[in-house]
Amino acid sequence: MYFSTLCGVAAASLALVSATPIQKRYNTYTITFIGAAGAQYTVPVPFDGQSHDTGNALSISSVSAPSPVDIAAQCVLDTVDFPPALVNQGNGVWTVGPPQTVLSISCTESSSPSPPPSTDYVTIEFDGADPSLGAKFSLQIPLDGAAHDVNNALSISAVVETYGSIDLSTNCKFVGVDSNKGGAAAPVLAPAGSNRWQVGPPQTILSVACFLHANPGH
Repeated sequence: MYFSTLCGVAAASLALVSATPIQKRYNTYTITFIGAAGAQYTVPVPFDGQSHDTGNALSISSVSAPSPVDIAAQCVLDTVDFPPALVNQGNGVWTVGPPQTVLSISCTESSSPSPPPSTDYVTIEFDGADPSLGAKFSLQIPLDGAAHDVNNALSISAVVETYGSIDLSTNCKFVGVDSNKGGAAAPVLAPAGSNRWQVGPPQTILSVACFLHANPGH
């Protein structure tokens, strides 16, 4: 009788263990948020795809993360202003442009899949002289016809439309630092392959205005 009772308890325990779902364990990395004059703070972030509050109002100009984290590919920063551009500076540091308060951060263990094309905005990649070395950044520009500041001093030699849904040469107006020097100095977009346009002459882009349909001013 005693032996039967032990067997019954053991069987019940095994059944309970087997019925308990095994929760996935996510890696946690410490992300450093850096402001001006060396001001900074850190947040341990589980890479579980969930939003994690920073709880700090410091205006952030760059973020750093340990290897093998790729902030630009794996994380999304929720900020007080327009979604920031993240420019890879190397050594695990990304510049945040424009600098602003980061409200929360969400990260995944693998690169985030690209969102579907939107009819509300266009995603533009701005390439410098050597984008393979990190000289590039991306912005989401609303298709509202209004001029939106770029807030990045990188000299741009090419632009790329991520999804191929908008012709940047006809649907967008780029204003560069040389635009006020006359029409010949304003940036001109020339096709350079699939969804890519060369910017001539290369220059810092100050603002971009984009339209869902071809810009009547072109």
